[in-house]
Amino acid sequence: MKSKTLGSSLIFTGNCVGAGILALPLSTAGLGFVATSVVITLCWLVSMTASLLIVEVLAAHPEKELNFDSMYALTLGRAGQIIGMLAYVILLYSVAAAYTSGGASILTAILGQAGIHLPSWISAVAFILILGGIVYKGHRAVDMSNRVLLSIKGICFIILAAILMPDVRAVNLFDITHTAPYLWVAIPILFFSFGLQIMVPSMFSYLDKDIKEIRKAIVIGSFLPLVIYLLWLVVILGILPRFGSTSFSNFLQHHSANDIGDLFVMLGSQSTIHLSSTVMGVFTNVAVMTTFLSLTLALHDYMRDLCKVSTSKRGRKISVAITYLPPLLVSLFLPALFQSALEYAAGLQALLLLIIPVAMVWSVRRRQANTNEEIHYRVFGGKGLLSLLAAFGVVLVVLGFMASLNMLPML
Repeated sequence: MKSKTLGSSLIFTGNCVGAGILALPLSTAGLGFVATSVVITLCWLVSMTASLLIVEVLAAHPEKELNFDSMYALTLGRAGQIIGMLAYVILLYSVAAAYTSGGASILTAILGQAGIHLPSWISAVAFILILGGIVYKGHRAVDMSNRVLLSIKGICFIILAAILMPDVRAVNLFDITHTAPYLWVAIPILFFSFGLQIMVPSMFSYLDKDIKEIRKAIVIGSFLPLVIYLLWLVVILGILPRFGSTSFSNFLQHHSANDIGDLFVMLGSQSTIHLSSTVMGVFTNVAVMTTFLSLTLALHDYMRDLCKVSTSKRGRKISVAITYLPPLLVSLFLPALFQSALEYAAGLQALLLLIIPVAMVWSVRRRQANTNEEIHYRVFGGKGLLSLLAAFGVVLVVLGFMASLNMLPML
């Protein structure tokens, strides 16, 4: 495998497997492992297919250096371009602001252990300067940095899994009673755990527009997160039962799905081997960095396309500034703003990751049919597949909206 293809695959993986992996078992505990494994596999197939649809759009314009803004303009017209821009900017700036806050907290804690106490705003600026500097250096620098960070994260993950695996019980894993009510709240969570679509234009450019290599990177880079998620669900969902005095149901009656630290305290009390908080902390911290790197790389390339900024040294400084300053300022001065935006993240994600890619491909295929132009790459399935994917996207929007209003049953 080519080095760039491997690097692209790992960037896709690093983008998907962020700090949210720790909350995944609590979000799916009601559904149970068996049903969750089926649903997450289907979500992986949909996400991978949607990513390949984006490749089809890029391949239809081989002479152009495209990112999403240009793709929207070429396929969806001015109205579609504006809708796509608003969805993209609101979602990615909000998520970047959230990760900036998380990264600042991590840096403050690390420096505090060394006896260095800094205000949170200085930690946030330092976090941005360190990781933003890597993105400024370019795709290759992100590739190399991501490999190092992903290696550390992989080692920590293996240690955590090895510690927890002896306490897994088959009876907990294969409990399939009373799972149906919790299906609907789990579907958006499982689909959005694969967010590799936003990385496709950047990696297509990094791989010199090689269709074969980007397809390979997408398949590998999405399959690795699937394997990691399934293994993680095995070791967590297999330790505690779904119902009972010491169970997921009992835990969630007194905690939210984000109280990961308290969950691991409970798991540690059930574990025959001491659960290392240090290993957990390293895993979480590195997960924040890998996701932030890949996410802001995609955002940087999008903003460069949106603002028509050149690739010169001065142009890169401008594009880095417009990538990192807004989320930094929002995280420091208007934290409630990005939190409000994230409440609508499910709808925005469904639009960006599935509905818009389907609409772009539909437009490209219609144009190709009318002009008889050469087809460089086409995803299997035809109109039937596109219709199914669009319908699934609408379902995701509806379920995300219902979940935000607490209209779906949870464990």
